[in-house]
Order: sequence, then C-alpha cells, then structure tokens
Amino acid sequence: MARRSDRRTAPDADEPRPRRAAAGGRSRGRHAAPRRSGLSRGVRRLLAPAVLAVVTLGVLMVGAFPTRTLLDQRRTASQAEARLEELEAANAAAREQAEALRTDAVVEQIARSEFGLAKPGEELYHVLPPPQDPVRVPDAWPFNALGATIER
Repeated sequence: MARRSDRRTAPDADEPRPRRAAAGGRSRGRHAAPRRSGLSRGVRRLLAPAVLAVVTLGVLMVGAFPTRTLLDQRRTASQAEARLEELEAANAAAREQAEALRTDAVVEQIARSEFGLAKPGEELYHVLPPPQDPVRVPDAWPFNALGATIER
C-alpha cells in the first residue's frame, strides 16, 4: 500500500507556498504577477502628465505672467511720457501767450477785435454782412403744409 505521504512531497524551502484566496475574493492563479506595494499602474500613468501640468503652470506663473505685466507697464509708461510731452508743449504755448498779453499793443488789439471797444473820441462803424437770400420752398406737397411760416 502506498503511503499518502508519497503522493505529496514536502515543499522545498526555495519555492513559495501558494496562497489561498480570501473569502469572497478571487485567487490570482498560478501565473499571476505578485502584487506590488505602492501606486497602481493607472495612477502612475496619470501622475506623470499631472506633474508635467503643474510644472508647466508653475513656469507660466513665474515667467509668462510677470512678463505680460512688465510689457503692460512699459506701454503705459510710454503713453504717459507722450502725454507729458503734449502737456509740456501746451504749457509752453500758454506761457508765450501770457507773456504776449502783458504788452499794451496786444491788449488793445484784443479789446478792439473781440469786444468792439474804442479809444475816447474814436467812432466805430460795424459793417454787417450782406443778407442771405430767403429760402424758396416749392408750392407742392409736402411743402404746402409749411404755410406762411417761410417766404415763398
């Protein structure tokens, strides 16, 4: 009679013992790869693009956005300098006009031309422009409703 122990051989110390499946779980089978500790394969695939996106966003925050702000500030400064030049030119013209108004000849000329003033003993004659022709309106519809308000 063959002994039962003959059919079963003792496991070698080098070979791992097969594990039994947990209750309700599947057994991984004989050729399944052993489980690795740490992140699963799907998570590792998503981790690299996520890290790349974060690094790219960081580079943009540090490099691109301040550059745009710097360029906007330069444009604003150049516009302000151009406006300053315009105002300085206007101020220079106003100073020249103020200096000219301090002379009696310019004051007299402005008083005569703009205000119609004269020196004592002078007579002023104002020449009016010739009258304009009256508006001619045809005596047909829709102009006949105007009536006598406009000379025909």
